[in-house]
Amino acid sequence: MTAVTTTIARRGTSAAAGTGRHVAAVTLLLLVAALALCACSGARGGAPSPIEYGQRDCDFCRMTISDPRYAAELVTNTGKVHPFDSIECLAGYYAQLADPASVRALWVSDYAHPGRFLRADSARFVRVAGPGSPMGRGLRAYAASADANVAGNVPRGESGGSEPMAWPQVLALVSREGVAPTAAEARTGSGERGAIGVAR
Repeated sequence: MTAVTTTIARRGTSAAAGTGRHVAAVTLLLLVAALALCACSGARGGAPSPIEYGQRDCDFCRMTISDPRYAAELVTNTGKVHPFDSIECLAGYYAQLADPASVRALWVSDYAHPGRFLRADSARFVRVAGPGSPMGRGLRAYAASADANVAGNVPRGESGGSEPMAWPQVLALVSREGVAPTAAEARTGSGERGAIGVAR
């Protein structure tokens, strides 16, 4: 009986060791999967990504993104992040998409808090006269809750801002006037282009 008991005990120890290795392997696999999910959750969840100002180019006009007051991002359903140097470039890029349903989120920098992103569909936009933004349309974004009259947030010495606009109005403005003013518009401060494109 001693031989049988010893054999059963050895098999039990061997089975327990195999189960322990299996549990360890499954635990390691779950840990790796969780880390991979965490690493991808930012862009895949639609969250904005940090922009390397002064090093990254705009995905629409190809200018270097240098001013965090005007930056913007588009995140696709696959998690790809497209950075832009201005709200105008984001709107121009978005308007030319073949499949707008491929977009998970649109982000614009809060002018009052440069580098802090707001969802474009919940931000309020103001157009300031003059070439205030990188592309010259003077569009700025503010948090909707920041102030009932964001047009009043225009620094001294600049022309007053427009009435606050929502994202669909910004798209309509860029569709009607283009991303960047023409040379004639820059001289006169007026005029409508009707073209979204910009020289690339």
